[in-house]
Amino acid sequence: MLSSDEWQKRTVEDGVVRCPACESLNVTMGASAVGTYTVYQEYVCEDCGYEFQAMFGLIGCVPGSNNQDDDARGIVPPAGN
Repeated sequence: MLSSDEWQKRTVEDGVVRCPACESLNVTMGASAVGTYTVYQEYVCEDCGYEFQAMFGLIGCVPGSNNQDDDARGIVPPAGN
């Protein structure tokens, strides 16, 4: 069983969600709940049946696609986006 910290590190490094119990990539997203600063996403592993939730947090903002004057105002997305 991956700890929460191990699961987060592997998910960010690999760019895929895996089951923390059996490490299978065969997971299905369920319901999600959106709060002011967090999003909770339910998952179920199709291989071992383990159910878990991922919590995603607010890390910043980027301009929308209809904001044509952002470059002139110095608003740029964070590196990597």
